[in-house]
Amino acid sequence: MKKTIPSSLLLIYIVIETISAASATEVHTGYFIDSPVTGLYYQTSSELSGTTNKGAFNYRSGDVVRFFLGKDENGYLVSTLSGQEVITPTLTTTTPSKSINLTRLLLSLDSTPNDRKEIILASKMLSDINFQQQLKNIDLNVLDQSAKDLNLNLVSVKEAVNHLNQSQQYIENNFTSNEIIYHPINKRLEHIIIKKKDSQGRLCAYDLKYRNHPRSSPPFGNIEYTINKTHLIQYPSVGDYFNGCFLDKTKSLSSEKTHISQFKHWEGLIGCANTGCTRNDLNGFSLDNYNDEGDWKYRTTAMNFDPETELFMEKVQGLGPNEHIKHQNQSEKIIFTYPKEKGKNIPFEGIWRQTQYQGKTINSYCLLIKQGVIFQDPEVKDSCSQNEKHYVLNVTKKYPDMWWINNENKTAHLEQMNLLVRWYQNGNQPQHTTWEYLPAGEEWNQGILYRYRQTVQRQSDGTEEINTFTVSEFSKI
Repeated sequence: MKKTIPSSLLLIYIVIETISAASATEVHTGYFIDSPVTGLYYQTSSELSGTTNKGAFNYRSGDVVRFFLGKDENGYLVSTLSGQEVITPTLTTTTPSKSINLTRLLLSLDSTPNDRKEIILASKMLSDINFQQQLKNIDLNVLDQSAKDLNLNLVSVKEAVNHLNQSQQYIENNFTSNEIIYHPINKRLEHIIIKKKDSQGRLCAYDLKYRNHPRSSPPFGNIEYTINKTHLIQYPSVGDYFNGCFLDKTKSLSSEKTHISQFKHWEGLIGCANTGCTRNDLNGFSLDNYNDEGDWKYRTTAMNFDPETELFMEKVQGLGPNEHIKHQNQSEKIIFTYPKEKGKNIPFEGIWRQTQYQGKTINSYCLLIKQGVIFQDPEVKDSCSQNEKHYVLNVTKKYPDMWWINNENKTAHLEQMNLLVRWYQNGNQPQHTTWEYLPAGEEWNQGILYRYRQTVQRQSDGTEEINTFTVSEFSKI
């Protein structure tokens, strides 16, 4: 006899499906806050678009949102990230200096500079074709060097830092919520630390020539841990002790079990693990200026959490010497914390569209990455073909800095895609590339991968200056 579903269960199923579908299509309001920003163009993966008004934009659950400086999607791409209630400059990038420089750029484009309670972008300037051309060549990591042709009076780092501090107070006053957005309890967490600069302002580059040498030390380390209701359990790992730019391998970490009460005053994932974490627990910006047991701290600290990717970011940047600090105080580092299964499984094989900006020239390429080889479609088109047979040119030699394509499991690690790497042209000519990737979407595969080709110069004070001559954006198709 044929079995049938009872009508009552069928009705429940229909109601659940209807609620689920309604939730997926419901339009939410988010806010881009660096003070509320008016005039940013946005576009979501569910085909919502428009211009922010007092920071407000529309998105649906699960959306990936792109923000542009300009009147449409042809403007300067600010960031691509998961849609959420509050987005700030510190959330739009993985790099400490870049988030501060984005604030500098937005403030410099504010048409009402005498009233910083709202940033109203100068639409006439952003609609200018020549200005957009120059804008697309800038590298926000090194704004002062790359923005010389913009003819803008850039606000200072100090003003931007103070503004971000005030914006954090605005967010706390207007967007505080007790809603729990994340439960870290009983998750195996990976904690990655990447040094970007040492305290003397020297750049922390990963030298690809020596990456397999047994005595080589990378500019990144890791810790693995789990938090349960009573303890934080640390697992064996290479640790997070550095000598300048490089990991101190002699101080690797062993297993350890610490009672959770020891961390009750901590911020971030550990501090809120037992109660569940709210948006305010995992997002913030602060200006530190205090004596830490004889070691004076003068720096910015930003933390952000994306509920869609489950990625928690912390970024620390030294702000130079002051009356208490006589050294350069230029240290920068990024810290990523995420469920262990996510951060080493970023899929890179497949078809990518590369848009390259160099001077007044913009070039687009369609690339196929497969089995450690990069192929190019020789025909230039508005969109990239899904047919792999069209990709006939082997251009792997043009991308020696894309070193993770040789990973055995065909996926990249988050730290690999967020490093300054030193590589060699013709075997002996040192070259530099900074990679940047902010995951977006549940599978971490909808972010924009940035490739900054750069030169590095040592300054008379011992710091190192980096200059960008080519910027590329890679989008997974």
